[in-house]
Amino acid sequence: MSSQSLVCTGCSCLCDDLRAEVAGTSLCRIENACAKGTAYLRSAFDPKRRASSSIRGRPVSLDEALTEAARLLSRAKNQLVFGLESATLEAQAVAIELAHHIGGAIDGASSFSCGTIIQSLLSGDLPTVSLAEAKDKADLLIYWGSNPPHTHPRHLSRFTYYAYTDYDPAGWYPRVTLSCVEVRNTELSSMCRPAFKIKPGGDKDFIDAILQGASGGSDGPGAFADMVKKSRFCVIFPGPSLAHSLGGDFTAFREMVRRFGEETRMAVIPMVAGANQRGFNQSLYQQTGYVDQVSFAGRLSHGWEFSFLEQVRKRVPECVLIIGSDPFSALPPELIANLEGVNIICLDCFTTPTTDAATVVIPTSLPGLEDGGSMLRMDGDKVVLTELIKGEYLTAEGVLKRLAEGVG
Repeated sequence: MSSQSLVCTGCSCLCDDLRAEVAGTSLCRIENACAKGTAYLRSAFDPKRRASSSIRGRPVSLDEALTEAARLLSRAKNQLVFGLESATLEAQAVAIELAHHIGGAIDGASSFSCGTIIQSLLSGDLPTVSLAEAKDKADLLIYWGSNPPHTHPRHLSRFTYYAYTDYDPAGWYPRVTLSCVEVRNTELSSMCRPAFKIKPGGDKDFIDAILQGASGGSDGPGAFADMVKKSRFCVIFPGPSLAHSLGGDFTAFREMVRRFGEETRMAVIPMVAGANQRGFNQSLYQQTGYVDQVSFAGRLSHGWEFSFLEQVRKRVPECVLIIGSDPFSALPPELIANLEGVNIICLDCFTTPTTDAATVVIPTSLPGLEDGGSMLRMDGDKVVLTELIKGEYLTAEGVLKRLAEGVG
């Protein structure tokens, strides 16, 4: 038994400094992983947590599940491909091609979180930077609507605040200002000096006040603007909470960053949740010019009507292919009810409420542990995965290729 390097695909940090010792079907030791990553990786060795092939709740062979999934996709008039935030770039490419081949719609979780801001980064409407360049160069870090100690536990220690090598002579504090904009007290806000607390849904008003030149106060938009203007290099890390508050409309946010950019260096890195959500957005953007909400029916189309939420709300799809995602854990009951009678094909490593509700379940290998390939970190940097162990499951890429062959 020897220690081997490992990339954790538990979140979009894609920490690549892990070491693991595996003996047979047991994970004996893991180093450098956070509590979230440890639980995620250990779950891969728990048979009770792993998904298994089934059709309408009945255990079947993998070949039977693949045949039925291909049949359902072929017979449906309106198909929707969704998820892919935890799939490799290679699997995402096959999924996009499959959606194009069957003339279906394709969408990801970013359509109701950070999709709009990632589109702005890819189009050049917002400035961005790699985490490696931001570390030790940025002197102001602002987390807006994101709480990394909870969602991305190693983000501060590996990539930003605690990763700084330049410390204040008076103590261990990094020579960088850590700030946040939040609606509640969080693990992060207690560390920030200053922390800006706003009312729920008040992000747009806060940004508008900055654009209107608000001044004065120690914890309001005026103080926020003064703090940014005094910095040499400011990096903002927007999270899903900001996206939800703005309703996906980042027009004012982009204008705020542009104006600040006239006086200091600015960069934006979104705190996306899924391990390879940034990868899916970039892969789809390169092929279509859009990061989500795309339809290949007849001709290439884009719009909210092709989003997962709107498609389900209007009961459009007859068959939904969900890959490495668990929307049933987050959907409100009224939307879940709209999926009754819809054939759902789910590809996943683990059992989830979505696999429990699926018509067909096809188990897949865990990227970074049982599957190689590559992913994009939240900042867009490519991370190459290694296959640590040879598992019993097909990769998501392999399953999708089989489905593509099956639909003809």
